[in-house]
Amino acid sequence: MTFLLRSLLILVFVGTALGLAALPFIGEPGLANPKTAGFLGLWINFIGAFHPVFLHLPIGALLLLMTMEGLGVVSRGKVRIDAALPLLFAFGTSVLALVTGYSLYLTGSYTGELIQMHKRDAFLFCGVLLLTTAWSLWATLAKKNSRLIRGGYLVGLVLSVLLMTKAGHYGGEITHGDPLDQLPPKILADRQAAAEALTKDPVVFTQIVQPILSVNCIYCHGVDKQEGEFRMDSLAALLEGGEDGPGLIAGDPDQSAILERLHLPLNDKLHMPPSDKPQLSQDEITFLKWWIAQGASETARVSDLKKSTEVDAALANLVSPEQRKAAEEEKKRLAIEKAERIRANKAKLEPMIVAFSADFPDALKYVNAGTDALRFLVCSHTGTFGADGIAKLQPFAEYLVEADLTLSTMDAAAMSGLSGLQSLRSLNVSQTAADDALVASISESPSLEILNLFGTKVTPACGDALAKMKSLRTVYVAGTGIDAAGAKALEDRLTAVHGRPVRIVGSAVTASAAPQHPQAK
Repeated sequence: MTFLLRSLLILVFVGTALGLAALPFIGEPGLANPKTAGFLGLWINFIGAFHPVFLHLPIGALLLLMTMEGLGVVSRGKVRIDAALPLLFAFGTSVLALVTGYSLYLTGSYTGELIQMHKRDAFLFCGVLLLTTAWSLWATLAKKNSRLIRGGYLVGLVLSVLLMTKAGHYGGEITHGDPLDQLPPKILADRQAAAEALTKDPVVFTQIVQPILSVNCIYCHGVDKQEGEFRMDSLAALLEGGEDGPGLIAGDPDQSAILERLHLPLNDKLHMPPSDKPQLSQDEITFLKWWIAQGASETARVSDLKKSTEVDAALANLVSPEQRKAAEEEKKRLAIEKAERIRANKAKLEPMIVAFSADFPDALKYVNAGTDALRFLVCSHTGTFGADGIAKLQPFAEYLVEADLTLSTMDAAAMSGLSGLQSLRSLNVSQTAADDALVASISESPSLEILNLFGTKVTPACGDALAKMKSLRTVYVAGTGIDAAGAKALEDRLTAVHGRPVRIVGSAVTASAAPQHPQAK
């Protein structure tokens, strides 16, 4: 019986060894491609689908065996196991894993250096495990247990585990990427580098788009694995596409396959990434759409491309969690400082406002309750407010952001005192004696954004003074010496000078329709 059993085992091991040796000569990658294979190739493709089922079994068996052997060493021989059956199980399942893995390789979905190293080490692992298992079984059946036999078994076991670990590492890297890339220090360093790159006007493709693709797409569409014969690890590969055509069409995100797949229902088999994988965030989708819509350039920087509000918001989020937390804390700190400063300023302003109100009741008020910014409305004081009134406003110059002198009866010379109110963002002198000289006197106002000259004596000559107002955004000139054509010419001139839109409102309006209280932005 022992002779027959030994003979049978010899035949099994020799046959398995010959089969494993012949396995690499079965065919070339692509033989089992489900879209092109014949009957035999389709069966090989079917067998390859079971590789994930079998590959974990020998790993568990060998690790358990190593653990038990370790306990035996620690307990100085008190824990003893018979390694024959665990080794047979590990070897049998490793053969199944190798056959199904090689079948998967024949589909052609996996190429590159990593798959070759994975295949090489998988064959070496099975070969060493075969010898180790045969050695152990022979020793068991022959009832031999010398140090040489024990030592040979342990060397084979350790070598098998090392080769299994190496092959498994390559396999995991092919499927999920290099696990070492998930080390916390590396992730933190990558976050910091990405955040620093953003402050230095990064190249959109290499520093924003490629990292998104690397995390979410490259494990199935890179050098070592190309589902659908499609690679996404370079712009050239994206443009070339795969079995279903190009991955993107520069300038047309709606017709670009990578975005179409992202927007399919999650349960659609064509949706990418697959439903069991992490999905792209809304910011990441925004970046891809923006980049493609702007021409899918490989070299363009953030500053080179037009940005929407949505893109600006996504860029603002493109920082590390640590930086975001620090920014939020800094924002809170600044808000607290601002609130304390406003409280202190209002405590200082209150007695000053009371004194001013004794002469001009209800004319000076806060823009809103949460600010120390002030607004002056001449209102019922149009006949009494003059040069002395403007002089009394000077102590509030730091806080006065809006002044409305509509229908004031003072002359232009008296109004020239407004030039000392350097914090003004909105000034309304409509239907007053204001003229080109007044505009010239306030031309150095650094913050003035809105200027209402409706119904005044200004002419096109005031354009030189308006051109000096660096913050200017809107000027009302209806009812002045500037007609519609002059208003359009002035608008074009100021827009060119300031490098941004400046609106000149010169349409014919009635006095009742004149903007009385324009609000600064």
